Amino acid sequence: MTSRERIRRVLQRQPVDRIPNGLGGSETTGMHVVAYDHLKELLGVSNSPSRVNTFLVNAIFEPEVLAAMHGDILLVGSPRLGRASHFGPASQAQWRDQVLWDRKIRVPIPEIFTTEPDGTVWWENNLWTRMKCPPGGLYFDPDYSAMVPMSSDPDKYNPSHDLPNELLRSLEASARWAYENTGYALCCGETICDFQLQPGGAEDWWMTLLTSPDVAHAFLQKSCDAALAQLRLLDQAIGKYTDLLMMAHDMGDTRGVTVGPDLWRAIYKPHYRKLFAGWHKITGMKVFLHSCGAISEILGDLIECGVDVINPVQISAQGMEPQRLKDRFGERVVFYGGAFDAVQTPAYSPPQLVYEKVKENNQTLS
Repeated sequence: MTSRERIRRVLQRQPVDRIPNGLGGSETTGMHVVAYDHLKELLGVSNSPSRVNTFLVNAIFEPEVLAAMHGDILLVGSPRLGRASHFGPASQAQWRDQVLWDRKIRVPIPEIFTTEPDGTVWWENNLWTRMKCPPGGLYFDPDYSAMVPMSSDPDKYNPSHDLPNELLRSLEASARWAYENTGYALCCGETICDFQLQPGGAEDWWMTLLTSPDVAHAFLQKSCDAALAQLRLLDQAIGKYTDLLMMAHDMGDTRGVTVGPDLWRAIYKPHYRKLFAGWHKITGMKVFLHSCGAISEILGDLIECGVDVINPVQISAQGMEPQRLKDRFGERVVFYGGAFDAVQTPAYSPPQLVYEKVKENNQTLS
């Protein structure tokens, strides 16, 4: 059974020969580029410098690495970091060398990094805002002082119904190459408009949900219409090659749904229902939703709306115990993640404990 066959059978709720390995298969199931380099050394993979694919500075997993670790899903594009192709003959020309963390990595050509004398690194051309990695750090934090809150007036919110042709052709070339030259299932990262918007900032937006729900609905309706229009274009470019399309919206913290399940159902659910219903009519790419936190109270609602795959399955959050999730939702959704949680099993845990915990959770969620 090839990786592509294995993933497609799982998505159709059919038996497979083994639990699929999705490490590196999406923007939120990856690994920091420094750790990825260590993994390549352990696997004996020696090739060109690793490439970075998101603001998380995770690496793009390469087919050679997936082959060595028995991976099953290849991420063919990460549009949130730019329009550089991940794979294909033309992809290498879209990346350049950059020294970070005392190693040479590759970043999309437009990205700009500057280093101060004390070792602080600024990421100047990031999609959202200027970002800062402090001396000795491994991650970039947003420069919130440079961020301009989105207007609270829905009449001024007009998200594009198009996707840049350059981006569509880049994704198409990457997906076609991966489909024709590998046997992996393919996933596309965050590409279309979503519901993560917070006009006026988080606190103002939460107040809007309570005091002016009509305003919140106006914003979300525009986002939904834009997402469906963009999805039609994306499907024409990569739909025949790609199995999963990712969307992200962190709806929970460690205790529960951040805005509460009732308010979430009143505000967000109608728009997710419309979005995912349209999604399934437009494309065969499965709805792959990333949502952190304790979302068990609304997971049934999300499945009802049309979610096919849920990630990261934060099993340390309240109500997210693997057996409980499996009993309640296991027949209706694919769990992508959940085998390991760094809160319950921190980095200094003995390797054998990590092994046993992962084995136990895999068996439960499978």
